[in-house]
Amino acid sequence: MGNLMSINGLRKSWTKHRQLKRPWQAHTYIAIDIETTGLDPINDQILSIAWVPVKPPMILIGEAQYHEFCIGSDVDLQQSPTIHGLTKAQLSSGGDVKKVLKDLEDKLYGCVMVCHHRSLDWSYLRYNGLTKNLHFEPLGVFDTLSYEKNKMSFDNNCQLNNSRLTLSACRSKYGLPNYTSHHALDDAIACAELFLAQATKIKPFNEKLGFLLKQSR
Repeated sequence: MGNLMSINGLRKSWTKHRQLKRPWQAHTYIAIDIETTGLDPINDQILSIAWVPVKPPMILIGEAQYHEFCIGSDVDLQQSPTIHGLTKAQLSSGGDVKKVLKDLEDKLYGCVMVCHHRSLDWSYLRYNGLTKNLHFEPLGVFDTLSYEKNKMSFDNNCQLNNSRLTLSACRSKYGLPNYTSHHALDDAIACAELFLAQATKIKPFNEKLGFLLKQSR
């Protein structure tokens, strides 16, 4: 059994290695946004989640998914509706979060996850109690925030601050329109558009997926 697991692991590693050498335009991306009760992926709850597939140069809006989830009566939403716009009334009849997350697990396999703030969204998928028995295995994660932060760090005339790294602020640099913030579906689509704008700016001499992903680490 141990040898079989080792062989399977090597096969997966080799397959991923080959995929990373393909042009980034040849892959499918899943842009994701998660709205939560807080910033702690272990103890806070997921309120809503949305994702939209991207097959460059197209964003497949017709295949987008948006889900709100039931929450416990002990969850305090007194302040958070001012951020994500969700209330207990909206969330009282939400969908089956475990089924939705299982669907997302299947959707991400073999694709590239795109998000704006990897340390939050990716952490919720990996460490939240609802994802305990799930294994999200995208080819990689492209963080539109980190990509922009890396660009700014090379500009000696540019001062890094959080206000310049919001999804809206990053989009404005590429002439993208301003959307309503902190609604999961709007933000997932906004993130997808920003990703395409960023990716197409990368110098054409190296269009491999592995190179693209390195730009957002």
